[in-house]
Amino acid sequence: MRLTEPFVAFLLLAAVVAPAAASGSGSSPPTRQQEPASIQERLTSAETYLPMPAFQAGVLQRNLNQGTIVVDLGLDIPDAALRRRAQLNAPRLRDALRTALANYSSVYYRVHTAPNPTELTRQMQVAVDRVLGASGARVLLANVIYQRPQQQ
Repeated sequence: MRLTEPFVAFLLLAAVVAPAAASGSGSSPPTRQQEPASIQERLTSAETYLPMPAFQAGVLQRNLNQGTIVVDLGLDIPDAALRRRAQLNAPRLRDALRTALANYSSVYYRVHTAPNPTELTRQMQVAVDRVLGASGARVLLANVIYQRPQQQ
């Protein structure tokens, strides 16, 4: 038992000293290396911008897989209270946006045509406004991609 007491004391001392040693001992303020930004964070540095993950939905027509639509987007929410509500409801927002994309890809999109970003944005905007219970968040599309299925 006596051998473990110095060992525990050493571990406690190391836990206290390690953060101080890592921060540096010079008189200049410590500089912290910034982690590289993710692709969603690099779209803009605006504080009103709320990034969303990429969404994708299959294009099913006549019971066949005709491809996939992939959408990158974010939300511009100038109102701080509404932005906080959007952050708290992020899972519901993602679900509503994914559902709106699936609805667009199965009902509105026609194979071998370019996706209509205006109609897609309109449907996603309605979904966001419904989840947040108020208008004020604006859907901003970054990319809309249609991928054809691979031929075998």
